[in-house]
Parts: sequence; C-alpha cells; structure tokens
Amino acid sequence: MEKSLFKPFITLIFLMSLTMYALTSSVGVKLNHIPGVSMDFPDQVGDWVGNDLKFCHNPDTCAKGYKDAAYYVRDLVFPDICPNGGDRLYNCSRAEKEQLPADTEFVKSAFTNAAGMRLHTSIVLSGSARDSIHRPQRCLKGQGNTLESEYSLEVPIAGRDPLDVRVIKTSRVFQTEEGEVPYYGFYAYWFVGQTRETSSHYVRMFWLAWDRVINSEANRWAYIAVSGTREAEGTDFEEHILSFVQQVYPEVLTDAFRSRVYAQQ
Repeated sequence: MEKSLFKPFITLIFLMSLTMYALTSSVGVKLNHIPGVSMDFPDQVGDWVGNDLKFCHNPDTCAKGYKDAAYYVRDLVFPDICPNGGDRLYNCSRAEKEQLPADTEFVKSAFTNAAGMRLHTSIVLSGSARDSIHRPQRCLKGQGNTLESEYSLEVPIAGRDPLDVRVIKTSRVFQTEEGEVPYYGFYAYWFVGQTRETSSHYVRMFWLAWDRVINSEANRWAYIAVSGTREAEGTDFEEHILSFVQQVYPEVLTDAFRSRVYAQQ
C-alpha cells in the first residue's frame, strides 16, 4: 500500500528532474526553425477590422522613459518610418526589444468591430533561447496590473474540438489631472508549438523539455494573446473573446499545423 502511494511521487520527481535537465542543457539539441503560427494577422476577420501596430524606440522623441509611441500602420505614409523623427519603426516596444533575445519575433495589431469594440492582439514567437517567451502574468504585473482572477475558457471552433484559452481579469488605476481613473481589462492567450497547442505554461514547458530529450530538438513556441476592456463586474466581455478567436484561429496557423489539427477530428 505504501509503495503504491509513493510511486506517483517518484514519477513526479523524475519528470521534474527530466524537465530541469532538458531546459538547462543544449548539448546536441538543434533548433527547429519551423513554427506552427503565421506571423501575420489578416486585415479583417468577420466584422473585426485590423490595423497593425508599430513602435518607435527613439528615447529622445517617442520612447522617453520607455513609454513608446505606437502608430497604426494604416495611418502612416510609410509603414516602417516614424512620422515624428524619421526613425525606423519596430513590431515591439523598446523594452521588449532590449529585454528579450534578438531572434524573438513579434506581430501586433488592433481589431475593431462595427460596435466600436477594440481588441489588441499579438503573437510572440520564440527564437533559439527558451526564455524568449514566458508566462504573460509576469509582464502584466510588471506593467502595473493587478491580476484579479484567472480561468480557462473553451472556445467552440467549427471542425475541431473546442480550443482551451486562458483568461486573466486585470485591473489598475491611472492617475489623471481629474484624479484616479480605474481601468478593468482582460487578457486571453494560448501557446502554439510546431505540432502542439496548450493554454498551460507548465504543459508547454514539459513538451519543450520532452522534445529536447527525446528528439534532440528545440521547437519554436509562440503565444497568441487577445486583450481589451471590460466592465468591473460580469462576463459580457467573453462574447468578444469567443467571437474573435473563433474567426482568427484558423488564420494565424501555418498550413501544416492547420491541416494537422483539423485532420485529427
């Protein structure tokens, strides 16, 4: 009886040790450059119209104190040139550019529907370093947000099983000339590898380690995020998540990953 109770703990310790070893060792591990996502958002999905975002990193004109100026591409004469100083525009913020490995890739956009609801979307794709992407909770807290609650949301998608998306309800207070202004937001995300997807950071780390040990291969993982505003109470905002993710999901996958996912059903 004692042996049967002890066995799961031995298995858990073994798996944790395997994961730690795999993540800290790169001997004989080759990077698989083929991702499972397409690093480009469509111009429109359903009644959601997109507008890509670009950022100026010049600390003297647009990025003082790391408060980057963000520009919508459709509003620019030249999509990669800052209209203020003529500097190059990037797909990520200055802080992201400096803190994350150089081969990390980004694409960011904002989608608006006919009712005026705006969703901010992003895809962050890892490079050769495993710390290219991490748990979104770290960034949200670093930006001054309070994480009120976190849960999983199933998104029905035609032709496949529901997609599991992780949702975080956030809040913060902005200081303005008129006083304090509360802000309530949400952040929904999931991870996509070359052949797998999950909304769990820990499951992603397990598969990352598994591929390193079993296949001697490091796959490029990405996380796809959708964020926006919400009321202080209620879950009406979930309808926007469901509506958008249902339509954008097949558009951001590579042909190979899309064929694999839908073929399994």
